[in-house]
Amino acid sequence: MTTSRSLLLVPALALALVAVAGCSGSDDEPKGSKASESSSASDGPTADVDESAACKLLTAADRKKLAGSAVDIVVSSDAREGGSSQCRWQTPDALIQVTTLPAKRWATSLPDVVAQLEKSSADGSAADRKDLARAKKLLAGADDFTDAEACKAFVTLAEIGGAKKGSTTTITPVPITESDLGLSAQTCTGGHLTSVIYSVPGLKQTPKVERTVTSVLASAQKRVLAAS
Repeated sequence: MTTSRSLLLVPALALALVAVAGCSGSDDEPKGSKASESSSASDGPTADVDESAACKLLTAADRKKLAGSAVDIVVSSDAREGGSSQCRWQTPDALIQVTTLPAKRWATSLPDVVAQLEKSSADGSAADRKDLARAKKLLAGADDFTDAEACKAFVTLAEIGGAKKGSTTTITPVPITESDLGLSAQTCTGGHLTSVIYSVPGLKQTPKVERTVTSVLASAQKRVLAAS
């Protein structure tokens, strides 16, 4: 069975968010590594991490709600370039990451993402090619989008990728390591795009899991908008 290029659009955009925000710290360290654990002082984050706005976006209760147990060790500080902020928590069995950035900054990466999908769409259906053409046209002026325009584009792209009309939140599986998958939930409102990614052993994308991650993401976005 050939995978629809349109259905690949949302996962590709989720990965674009991770890439454009960037990560610092322990990206190359495996889950639960001693290096990861030792990089976070037992009495709390380092002074640099304390300054991370993103580390305040998810409470201990939010993280426990996602993972089913406490995930309180900060192993990566924020990515602040261009107004973005990112924080990561990790244990031997769980990874949780939150990222937020101005929507217009995220949008600048999207034409390249769509172009890559378009190159691989030769064996796709006519509907796939039509959807990618629609996305390409939508993003023609992405470099000059305002934050509000970028969030509007997010909604349209989500619809092209199969989300319900008017959806401001998407949820998609993303690779964490060669063998581990996680879920990435993204939302774009008020000119801010925010993502929550998490991974635990045996994670499956069920309606209950989607409700949980959507609820946690909504709480994080509420804090983002309150601070803006």
